[in-house]
Amino acid sequence: VRITASELMSAYILPPILETIATQAPSLEIDVVADNGVRDLVRREADIAIRHIRPDQPNLLTRRVGDEAMRFYASPAYLQTMGQPKTSDMSSHQIISFVDTDRMLDYLRPLGLGLTRANFRLSSSSQLVALEMARRGLGIIIAPDWVAEGDSVFVQVMGDVEVFTIPTWLVTHSEMKTNRRIRLVFDHLLDNLS
Repeated sequence: VRITASELMSAYILPPILETIATQAPSLEIDVVADNGVRDLVRREADIAIRHIRPDQPNLLTRRVGDEAMRFYASPAYLQTMGQPKTSDMSSHQIISFVDTDRMLDYLRPLGLGLTRANFRLSSSSQLVALEMARRGLGIIIAPDWVAEGDSVFVQVMGDVEVFTIPTWLVTHSEMKTNRRIRLVFDHLLDNLS
């Protein structure tokens, strides 16, 4: 059974869930595709996906498993060098992005932070690389609470900014109804992600 999920989900959330599946079904083969892109389930690029956007393709079964809270975080090294960021003046601060800069700016623009492309000099398509850059004090990162709170390096900043919430969807193709392996994994993920 092939599961696709973001790098962060694959690295932090899936391993303990897969550990329990491995105990219950030791002969089951599971391949985790850690990818921040969207795999096509209809074309069988994966059997199950954990996504932050609801798919609109036909013949896919979806279950919303929750919302992911995200906030601004920085390392003490960054704060020592750049100072505490203020929502009223972000001009001198850097934000490390793991999505397209224009898309990030569109998402953040309603917050009135006055951010421009100059605030996003460092980015990576890899969430794990972006986190490591933030750990090293190269910029502020917008990260899920469950990642940053479990990492002793990060400090929440800009607490006056409203929390971002991103929906999380568990998705599979309609074959799940007839494939016991996919159904077993989907149900287990549903129970553990909800």
